[in-house]
Amino acid sequence: MNEAKLLEEFEIERLSGAYLSGSDLFEANLSGVDFSRADLSDCDLCGANLSGADLSEVNLSNSNLVNANLAKANLDGANLNGANLDGADLNGANLNGANLDGADLSLIRPSGANFSGANLSGAELSGVDLSGVNLLGVMGLASMKEEMEMLVLLREAIKQESFEFDMGDWHGDEYPERSSFADFLNTCGTTHCGAGYCQVKLAREGNPVALISAAVAGSYAIPSMARLFYSPKDEFTAYLDKLISGECPLLQR
Repeated sequence: MNEAKLLEEFEIERLSGAYLSGSDLFEANLSGVDFSRADLSDCDLCGANLSGADLSEVNLSNSNLVNANLAKANLDGANLNGANLDGADLNGANLNGANLDGADLSLIRPSGANFSGANLSGAELSGVDLSGVNLLGVMGLASMKEEMEMLVLLREAIKQESFEFDMGDWHGDEYPERSSFADFLNTCGTTHCGAGYCQVKLAREGNPVALISAAVAGSYAIPSMARLFYSPKDEFTAYLDKLISGECPLLQR
């Protein structure tokens, strides 16, 4: 019997401070459980139901939370460094002060979530709509001024056809790991997508985010566009124009 079945069978509701590192909690029903200050690092929580759970100050570093239900969970001060939350439900979740350094947040659903004071350094936000999410004091994203400057440069490059713009052809991630900006700029052939354009610009500026991936570089530089990283180029450029004109607002942070 794995850890998930044991927890469900005994209907444990309080595991505050417990050491569960490396546990198999795949698709476990842990709704409402108190895990505050527990060690859940390197756990398999793929598809787990953690809705309403108390995960404050929990160590979830490098854990698999793909498609997990974290709706209305309390992740205040949680450590999610390197965690994979691809497709997770974070509707109404509290991530105040959480460490999401290097986390994969692709396609998360964060409606009404609180990310105030969270660290998003190196996090991927592809396909994520953060409008309406509390990003007050968030760390690890370009400032709104820096984002607007990048958006304007990107729009000019598209208009002048100075690079092969194609949102369906992602740039950079297929190359082997690079140890320097020179390695990156010597192996890159074209920027292709909006995120790839940001990656090249950041590499030329010496920003280490560029060495991670195009998606992470784009998430850092133009987070207001991240929700459209998987969208057709016409849809991408139309929203880009609306952000630059002020018709649609940048993400407030």
